[in-house]
Amino acid sequence: MGSRKRTTSLAREQQDKEQQHQQQQHTAAAAAARPVAGRHALQQKHRSRWRQSFAGFACAAVLLAAANLLYPQLLQQLLDRSSSSDFAPISQVHSTVIGNRTFKPALGIFPRGCKWRDVVEEGSTAVQYEYWQEAEKQWVQQQPLSCKLQGEPMPGASHQQTKPSSWRFHKGNPRTEVVPSKHHVTYRNLWYNNGRWYALVEGPRQVSSWKFSKNQEITALHVLDAKAWSKSTKWRAVRGDTLLFDFIFFVHPTAIGHWWEMMGPLYSVLKQPGVDFKRPCDQMVLLHLKRTHLMEWVRAVVAVALGVGVQQELPPILLQQESNVPWQQLGMPLEGVPADEWVVFERAVIVRDLFTGGTRTFTNSADARAFRAEVYRQYGLPPPAARRRVPSVITFQRKRANRRIVNEDGLLELLSRYGSLRVVEFNSSTSFADQLATMRDTGVFVSAHTSNLANAVLLQPGSAVVEIIQRHWTWNRMDQSFRDHTAMLGDIHHFAWRASHANETVYQSQRDEIRFANWSKSECLTEDCTEAATRVDIVVDLAAFKALLDSRLPLVFAGKSVQQAALPWPEAL
Repeated sequence: MGSRKRTTSLAREQQDKEQQHQQQQHTAAAAAARPVAGRHALQQKHRSRWRQSFAGFACAAVLLAAANLLYPQLLQQLLDRSSSSDFAPISQVHSTVIGNRTFKPALGIFPRGCKWRDVVEEGSTAVQYEYWQEAEKQWVQQQPLSCKLQGEPMPGASHQQTKPSSWRFHKGNPRTEVVPSKHHVTYRNLWYNNGRWYALVEGPRQVSSWKFSKNQEITALHVLDAKAWSKSTKWRAVRGDTLLFDFIFFVHPTAIGHWWEMMGPLYSVLKQPGVDFKRPCDQMVLLHLKRTHLMEWVRAVVAVALGVGVQQELPPILLQQESNVPWQQLGMPLEGVPADEWVVFERAVIVRDLFTGGTRTFTNSADARAFRAEVYRQYGLPPPAARRRVPSVITFQRKRANRRIVNEDGLLELLSRYGSLRVVEFNSSTSFADQLATMRDTGVFVSAHTSNLANAVLLQPGSAVVEIIQRHWTWNRMDQSFRDHTAMLGDIHHFAWRASHANETVYQSQRDEIRFANWSKSECLTEDCTEAATRVDIVVDLAAFKALLDSRLPLVFAGKSVQQAALPWPEAL
């Protein structure tokens, strides 16, 4: 659980204990003041009440046991209805409005010494920040130094400062050393300056630059004498282990579904035997995103991937200066680093992404399940486990902006036939604790292909996902991205219905419809057509969808294994 929520829970628990203790003291004092005969009569009265209560509980237990033996399915249905008719409400955490400014809540875990909240002025889309000052217990506008890159200043040719005696370059030389492996690359003495990353190459041999992620490259900086170059350059050093992380789909900064594609491999890499890298790391450099994009959901998942313990803070997360133009954000300098200054990172690890030879999800099922269990543990929940019967609780994730279900009323009526239906609309105002609790209690999760399907990985074993995929959504196997994650867990059913015809797609832009409505699957592999496929609404074929549910949900509710209930993934037409 986030530190704020844990603190509140502990405070309430302590308060309840104190009240109970005071009540016991009052009762004891009152009993001591009564005559002995009166106290004896009171004891006899309490014993009589206890016997009556015990007899009632025993009778109820016998009846339930008999009902479970004679009518187990009927009893389960009654229990499902009883438990699901009073769902715990999804609490939308409200913002605070003062004058023409809206202050967003600051929920969950934050980097050490750098807690912030978003502030938006009326009529503006620009996000400003306020930072929590722990000493004064107040929000301030000034950004604390702990939010920026610090490092140790080093002497340049014109700065005759004393070098800290404890600092030493790796192997006594400032040149960069690169150690590649299957899923990640380790750098010693990785250099940075003004938005770009460099490998310091010593000697006459020429080395070409290379990409370390989809959007970022390492530039080979050739020098004849690395030590002489370092003495003539203004620079500072960042000690320890740094995770260098490129959010590769930066044009969709709030799409939390893409985080699994990077957090899964990262978690597996950092847990590999023999990987000589701190967990959690000393600091994390997060490229191409703004502070506002680090929502509570993101920070919670990052904390688990990095190995942050319960009630601990995230390590420092170093960000770039912000630009309102996404493509300019790529080259913005790191906060706290002047353009004329170089920075050397003692050791940095970069996990390979989809475009540099990496994987989309965890490297093995054990890691996937351990990650899910750790998320539960972080939020104070019992570990996920197979249930005797999968609850017939159907959770439908509603979309508002795009990929809406045009015939949603008909779909909801259909879903309600299979169990207790719950409709949710997760967004940035929904706490991660509420999202996790909803997934924990869900038997079947139904949603269009959208970023919030990232929560499917948090379902308990035996649950099912029924995904609604828009037409022409096949680029880079994106239609199977969430299925890849649930398949790695190996204990969550995942089925899909796919819109395959033009009359099942409603383009939100007439321009998109004119350009792409009649394109075939093979033609719609361009970036423009793929992006247009995100800006559509969907008409679900209810007859086909019913046939899918009729064939699979009885197997799910009967507790069949993922292999026993599996279906081939629907092909795009």
